[in-house]
Amino acid sequence: MIWIYCEDWNTLTEEPMEPLKPKEAQARHSSGELYTAVAYPSEGSAPELRVHIRLETGYAAVVFMDGYGRTSLEYTFTVIDGSLFLETVTSYEYGNSVERGGYADSERMESYDFTPDGIVVQEIEIGDEVSSESRRNIDMTSNWEPIPQFGAYDSLIRRER
Repeated sequence: MIWIYCEDWNTLTEEPMEPLKPKEAQARHSSGELYTAVAYPSEGSAPELRVHIRLETGYAAVVFMDGYGRTSLEYTFTVIDGSLFLETVTSYEYGNSVERGGYADSERMESYDFTPDGIVVQEIEIGDEVSSESRRNIDMTSNWEPIPQFGAYDSLIRRER
């Protein structure tokens, strides 16, 4: 995996915004400022995921991209008591669309919002229709992650959770 760093990712141009050298990104990690780590499977390939971290606001996210540069799956974490808690999981389906990146509208979106005390709210959006349901007393043990050291994202970027 090849990592590049930037301040943020432009979903419309599918390019890094304000590229950062690794030492600059590491300094941002240490100070809590926003930076984005973008993973490429090999040189010359399209990126497959990005990690957004802004510890000063207690935010981290992992965004998996499909072959068209669109968000296919997103994990959003928040810092609670010195650890990351997986707060939201959102998946997107685009059907037969070949629109690229931020220009694409999903046909179907499914999200799960979690609370540390065991509440899960599922929402499914298909076109203009939205359905929602919630459950209580769910074990949230697997939703906790240690805050990663700079560059050590393996645990955070696990797709299967």
